[in-house]
Amino acid sequence: MKKLPTLKAGDTVEIIAPASRCTAEQLSGVKKLLESWQLNCLVADDIFGDEVFTANTDEVRFKHLKNALLHPETKAIFCARGGYGSMRLIPALAKIAPSASPKLFVGMSDTTALQLYLQQQWQWPTIHGASAPDRFSTESIAALKSLLFGATPQIEFTDLLPLNDAAKQHRLINAEITGGNLCLIQASIGTIWQLSGAGKIILLEETGERGYRVDRMLEHLRQANIFHGAVAILLGDFIGGNEADGSSLIHSALRRFAKSCEIPVIQAKGIGHDYVNYPIPLGTAAKLQLGDNLNLVCSI
Repeated sequence: MKKLPTLKAGDTVEIIAPASRCTAEQLSGVKKLLESWQLNCLVADDIFGDEVFTANTDEVRFKHLKNALLHPETKAIFCARGGYGSMRLIPALAKIAPSASPKLFVGMSDTTALQLYLQQQWQWPTIHGASAPDRFSTESIAALKSLLFGATPQIEFTDLLPLNDAAKQHRLINAEITGGNLCLIQASIGTIWQLSGAGKIILLEETGERGYRVDRMLEHLRQANIFHGAVAILLGDFIGGNEADGSSLIHSALRRFAKSCEIPVIQAKGIGHDYVNYPIPLGTAAKLQLGDNLNLVCSI
């Protein structure tokens, strides 16, 4: 398991849009934020095009992704937003050789596809998080900066909830974390970037999906043996997805799933699409303490 690279003032980073587009104002907000951290930002002039579902054509978005991954002088890659389209870039990505030096890759949601590929095929650790100051709390953004600049040797999550009996048994698990957005992990099944969870803690989070759809995705992952060999499942935030009467069945779906699992299932607040969105490193060493004093410590 590799450690995350870190940034310092004066480093050059790149903002790309491998999935959907954001507004020009949102892109400017991300750029201004990074510049306030004394980083030099590269943004392609043709980052946005006229495509219906994505920020630009597959060819242009892959060009930006490839250039960012292989650029000899940049230290980090920031995804402007998620949405849809990252998985369409992977067949082309599979044709290029990995960069010799890992970079920081920051994204979430739809970019789960790229993060799984980079973790599993390039052995790069990545960061599940976002640098969108208009969408996430100042506390969340500050935590991302601290992680990127190596201001702390570890990230700790203490507000954890055990969801099954296995999570209540006192034991320590040492493993790396992988995963991300539930829909994208389901979409990985049968592909070259299918999530490989053996020996790992699998993170799952989601937004805008009703309870029965969450239940169906989790059951699909189970029957596809995605959880086979995993040591624990970490559920982040599952927001939105209310029923027509305003109620939510998501908690019931998660509880049902957790109860049926033999491995520990825990839930952590503040990982996902909500206003409070703490970054979490993927592919680095982590320690999960189960039992009475649940906590998760991720190394940087």
